[in-house]
Formats: sequence, C-alpha cells, structure tokens
Amino acid sequence: MRKEDVNLDTGVLNIRLSKGYDQHFVVLHNSMTQLMRKYDEAISRIMPERVYFFPSRTNSFHDSEWVSVNFRKIWRDVSSCCAVPYELRHHYATANINSWINCGMDIHSKLLYLSKSMGHSVIESTAYYYSLVPGLSDIIKEKTRRSFDDIVPDLTDTDYEEAE
Repeated sequence: MRKEDVNLDTGVLNIRLSKGYDQHFVVLHNSMTQLMRKYDEAISRIMPERVYFFPSRTNSFHDSEWVSVNFRKIWRDVSSCCAVPYELRHHYATANINSWINCGMDIHSKLLYLSKSMGHSVIESTAYYYSLVPGLSDIIKEKTRRSFDDIVPDLTDTDYEEAE
C-alpha cells in the first residue's frame, strides 16, 4: 500500500488493483488504527520520504516471498503449529461468520459486506467459507425462513476466487 492509501484519521485503507484490478476500501478497527498511527510516527522519523506505508529498506514494497519468510519466522516464535499467511484470511472470514450466530443480524447483508471487504467480485466466492463454519447452514435455514439455496448456491462445480 502506498502511504496515501492509508487514512489514519478515518482508519480506512484504499486497496487498489486487487482481485482483478478492483478497488475496495477496508475500515480498520480502532485498535488497529491506533497501532498504525504509532508505526507511522516511528517509521516517519526513519524514512520521512517513504512511498509505501510499510516500505522495504530500499523504499520499495515488500514482495510476497518477503511476507512468507517473515511470517514463518514470527509464527514459529508464537506457535508450534504450521500456518501460512493466507490462513489469516480464512480466520477473518470464519470469525466474522461465527459472530453472526444468534445476533439477530441479516445474514445475507452481512455476507455481502464480508464479500466486499475481502475483495470478492461475486458473493459466491465468499459463500465458500460457510463450509468452514460447522452447523451454520442449519442456523441460516432456521433464521432466514428462506430457501437456503437462494443464499448459498451449490459450489461443488464452481471455480471460486480463493485459488489465489
């Protein structure tokens, strides 16, 4: 992300050229916005003319290999389990879906919001995560009083965007 794509006043990230060159916005939790403000103050003292919010030593962006290598180093210090950075995305989706259970929220609208926040161009790509949340399909059937197939289509023969 370029520095100008991070609005620390509002806590909104402008994600450009993502998921098929679509643009979308992500609103940060207040605690994350505060952490990013602290980071911005510290890195601005070291690299006041940086282009990227999280610059490399050469004031460029970090490539995916750098992210993977550093994630593995940090993860080994906190867990003996095996994980990859992409699993954080799965956790984001399933934690959000789990939070809807017994909250009285309109699940279809929430799924659309989640889909947009993840950068999916079609809601069916996000519907994939329903398979990762045990028992949620029964809860949706009960709460919506609508045909489950209207909300979550059959994805058995569908290519979805998650093959990133």
